[in-house]
Amino acid sequence: MLWRDDPRGKSSSQGTPRPAWPRNGAVMRGLVHVLDKPVQSNTKWLEVIEFCQAGEKEFVSTEGCWMQFEQGGLLLHETA
Repeated sequence: MLWRDDPRGKSSSQGTPRPAWPRNGAVMRGLVHVLDKPVQSNTKWLEVIEFCQAGEKEFVSTEGCWMQFEQGGLLLHETA
């Protein structure tokens, strides 16, 4: 999975280094956004605030990192 830019077209923190891409099994925390128009065939996106890489124990802050919920199938699973 690759980090995405803000699908709303708003300027994200360009120039700010992003953490390593999340691997399968990573846990992401953030805000869910449902867009009026699809971007990359998705209307549902996660603005990632922090994530914990698979196999790690600590969460890492993210800035300007987004993920779509689907890409040829479900990518993200929501939990409470």
